[in-house]
Amino acid sequence: MSVTVYAYPTSLFSILSDTIKNAIEISLTESTKIDYSAGVHIEEEVLEELFSKKFTTIIMDKETLLKTLEEHGATNIIESCGDISCECDSFHLDFYKEENAPYSLNISYKKEDGVNELLTDLSNEYSTNAQEVSYEKIKERLEIQNLRIEEEEIYDDNTIVLTVNLE
Repeated sequence: MSVTVYAYPTSLFSILSDTIKNAIEISLTESTKIDYSAGVHIEEEVLEELFSKKFTTIIMDKETLLKTLEEHGATNIIESCGDISCECDSFHLDFYKEENAPYSLNISYKKEDGVNELLTDLSNEYSTNAQEVSYEKIKERLEIQNLRIEEEEIYDDNTIVLTVNLE
């Protein structure tokens, strides 16, 4: 008797309208003066706008996230209390995690050009890395249980199919 195990690539970000929290912040320089008594009034020209978007991810594993960021070329990677921040292309990324929950991501940037591409690239790279880790763990567990892989197949969509002999 044989059993087939499928390892599907997953998407990093849940881009559902009810889970995306968009926030726009205006970064004001020290020379900008604000009169809070009459709402927000900017007396001098704002020199720079800083935009921010927040996303819920499915990322649970810090090591796989760090590997993905390093492979993508992220710089200034800083870990603090389980949270990770870095620079990636022209974006500042803050990954923060609450206990037993996936990481959330806050992306800060000056121009929106490339945000979707960055998310797609990181999603694909993380999925590949997570699938690789899962694949290795499955093989280790099968070996511990003295089960032999009869056949391995990788589909065009990067799905890995393992057929295991249970006898």
